[in-house]
Amino acid sequence: MNPVLPVEIQMGPDPAGAQARFGRFVEQGGAPPDTDAGRRLLAAILSSGTFLPELLLADVKGWPALLEDTWLERPKPAATIFAEVEMATRGAVDFADFKARLRLIRRREMLRLGVRELGWGTTEEVAGELSGFADACLEWSYRFCDRALRAEYGSPELDPGEPGEGENDSLAPSFVVMAMGKLGGQELNFSSDVDLIYFYATDFGHLVRTDASGARTAGPRSLHQYYRELSRRITEAIEDVTADGTIFRVDLRLRPEGRSGPLCNSLAATERYYETFGRTWERQALLRARPCAGDQALGVRILQMLDAFIYPRHMTPGMMDEIRSLRAQFRPKEDRSTDAFDVKLGGGGIRDVELVVQTLQLLHAGKHRDLRGRSTPRGLRRMEISGLLTDREARTLATAYRFWRQVEHRLQLQDGAQTQLIPADPDARALLSKRLGFLSLAAFDAQVAARRDEVKRIMDTFGDQEGDVPAKVSRLLSLSPDRVEIESLLVDLGFADIDSAADLIETVGSRLPPALVVEAAASPDPDRALATFRDLALRGSVGLVAWLREDQQLLRMLATLFGVSERLSRLLVTHFEMWEPLLDGLGEPHRSMHTLATSLEGRLKSTEAGAIPPGTDGNPEDLEESVGRALRRYSVEETLRIGLHDVAGNLSARDVTGQLTNLAEVCLRRGIAEIRDTIAARYGRPTTSFTVLGMGSLGAHEMRYGSDLDLVFLYAAEGQTSTGVGHQEFFSRLARRVINSFGAMLEEGRLYDIDTRLRPSGAQGLLVTSHAEFERYHEQEAAGWERVALLRARVVFTTAAASERTAFEQVLSRITYERVFDAEAFGRELRRVRQRVEAERGRVAPGSRHLRFDPGGIMDVEFLAAFGQLGQGASDRTLRTTETVDVLSRLVATGWPATLMSDYTFLRTLALRMRLLRDRPEDVIGPVDFGPLARSLEQEPARLRDELDAAMRRVRACFVERLP
Repeated sequence: MNPVLPVEIQMGPDPAGAQARFGRFVEQGGAPPDTDAGRRLLAAILSSGTFLPELLLADVKGWPALLEDTWLERPKPAATIFAEVEMATRGAVDFADFKARLRLIRRREMLRLGVRELGWGTTEEVAGELSGFADACLEWSYRFCDRALRAEYGSPELDPGEPGEGENDSLAPSFVVMAMGKLGGQELNFSSDVDLIYFYATDFGHLVRTDASGARTAGPRSLHQYYRELSRRITEAIEDVTADGTIFRVDLRLRPEGRSGPLCNSLAATERYYETFGRTWERQALLRARPCAGDQALGVRILQMLDAFIYPRHMTPGMMDEIRSLRAQFRPKEDRSTDAFDVKLGGGGIRDVELVVQTLQLLHAGKHRDLRGRSTPRGLRRMEISGLLTDREARTLATAYRFWRQVEHRLQLQDGAQTQLIPADPDARALLSKRLGFLSLAAFDAQVAARRDEVKRIMDTFGDQEGDVPAKVSRLLSLSPDRVEIESLLVDLGFADIDSAADLIETVGSRLPPALVVEAAASPDPDRALATFRDLALRGSVGLVAWLREDQQLLRMLATLFGVSERLSRLLVTHFEMWEPLLDGLGEPHRSMHTLATSLEGRLKSTEAGAIPPGTDGNPEDLEESVGRALRRYSVEETLRIGLHDVAGNLSARDVTGQLTNLAEVCLRRGIAEIRDTIAARYGRPTTSFTVLGMGSLGAHEMRYGSDLDLVFLYAAEGQTSTGVGHQEFFSRLARRVINSFGAMLEEGRLYDIDTRLRPSGAQGLLVTSHAEFERYHEQEAAGWERVALLRARVVFTTAAASERTAFEQVLSRITYERVFDAEAFGRELRRVRQRVEAERGRVAPGSRHLRFDPGGIMDVEFLAAFGQLGQGASDRTLRTTETVDVLSRLVATGWPATLMSDYTFLRTLALRMRLLRDRPEDVIGPVDFGPLARSLEQEPARLRDELDAAMRRVRACFVERLP
């Protein structure tokens, strides 16, 4: 009886071809799957073309293993791929056996990765895994061939006492495979060549053979001959076509002197070549160079040696001309029809996008190291944050690049051929469009045409040093247009609030450099960007405006910032002194607590040396004020740095909140220490310790832009200071001084508002509490919600010795986790509080979403986490953490829904971005916010709204289930 043809095949993009392949699959012993998931998987393979079905039919017995492969729906780590290739080739008896084993695992990996490309993963993930597989094959080929050569030729050794010709020649013999091109950028495709260059350390050495008795004799060949043969064998291992196929074609044309050059080069020869003969296209090729096999340290040393060549700090006119000619060098020899389009080399295709990134790197990365990187998508993000591309340009290029790479992969999966050509034949093109999920050939052709035109519009004007100001902006800022024409031009340029923008142009247009308006129009929010540029032009000096006219990179960076973040824009326009340190810090997305504290201390040393007003004789209060001003300036600078990297996508939500928390904690510690010294100078030194608990978002490492500091002030024991002032009075004065000092609005702004309502008895209680009273209150009087607040309590400042601090933290843990926990009563209390909050604080206008207080909002997740912590924290100490993400991770591991973690991260990301966009204390997204919010996150507004609603429904469903 013939197996029934799965309906998934009949409904697929290629029913006839897939049916024939299904028949072969069954004839060769393949077992048709009996699950929906299995049928979808088989149908996808058989409908994709001939390449994947041939891999499947080559080993039908491997079909069940493919069905059960745990790496079908998630990226396989490079370390796992590396171990699997090692296991597959272990025990190879000779070179032929090694190559056969390598090709067998290649067949399995290509099939798995092909499936992931068909919808079980993303194109970017697949490209990374393909690159990881190529790296592993090269590394194990190097190891196998090197062992064999050592047995045949002898082992390379450095000549004793040989001075060589320079420092490079003192290196011990070693060898490295340098990945170039797409492999270097970890963006390999299914039919890619692997572009490689082979290097070795030195020619000053010899080969030594050791026989069974231990006797040593010199080998007959030089080190160059040894490494040339090693290079040849590695190449053969990878690209040789055997009965089992091949791994990848190897392209060595990027090596020094190309085809006519030696197969491998020593470090000294490499340095001489690039110093003497290196050309601009070789700089461009080396932008993506990456050591992928052999001696990684040697590879790093080579790249360091070539750094000045790859990234020149100063460009000559000749180099500029060569950079502009790069595009022409890679253009196809003849124009093709519109329908038959080469997605790699055609105008507006992959190469054009890559050249945008690489050209900007050649021009600017010599002075700005943060622009360096091998990945094209990440390079676009770097160019955006640095202002070299507008937000719109970067998004356009990134979208086109993702689309072209997916088309490229699907073209190659059809027949396994090395092609990037969309066919001219309508039937073939229609089949490709169906495999890509398009509903019609017309929709696919329209998408291709749109992406080509978008990239070409950017690329065709690319490379001009200045470029003419767009005609519409020139007309807008001229003296002749009337109000009607101004409004019409603003509409064409993409402005929304036409009345306000027209008023702005009429009043201050003569002071706006045309480039400012051009960049504002290209920003995520043109109206806000233009208004901020107006403020900048009005408040700034003539020198500042002149600087902006000349520095296009800075101008574009500011346009992106002004179009995304109201908070950061205001900070930058208000504090012109922050510009230089901000630009200096753009290359550091992450700064540790230690780095922050160290840089702050360096800043304060200069404050202490030169910022105290003359004639004060070092008065402690004057010093305290100077330090307070320095803390504010430092906080603004660091907040700007964090926010810019947040906007650029270089930081996750947890990275942002963690860095904002670290910044707050560093400022808090230093500020309290300074104020304590001021108070002690007047009231004497206390004889007990002072401790500050961070609560709320500070305690949870979840600070947002503009967050208050929730603090509880404690002292260890009753007593008196050295001048007889009671501890309660002394520490109360200290706490009030901290609150007033941090919250004072100075010229530099406010540092932090401090909220102390989480102290024992809330606003009615003492501002500062002893340890004993704190413990008594929480054991005998505290409400259930106050126990929830303790879950986020941690010491952020203390003068206690280590042993005393540990003892107090143990008490804190005990009163939080080890008291009796009545789950039912506690659940009722949480539901009561939640209902009250929804009624009193969660009211928003129709069409709006309150990310924190709406049903399914952040508060639901936090209450769920608290319920899980208190229910299980007594026995599971891994739950005794103040960080909600860590709590959720542990709860998910014990069986809670995994979506709770992803939905919480999503909600926090939106809340953070809204703080940047609107600078509102409430986490509310209004109907007018979805557009700018979605654009800043590179999403469609409708899709973002749908994803938000779905996430909040899931969270609320979990809340109702766990706390019925």
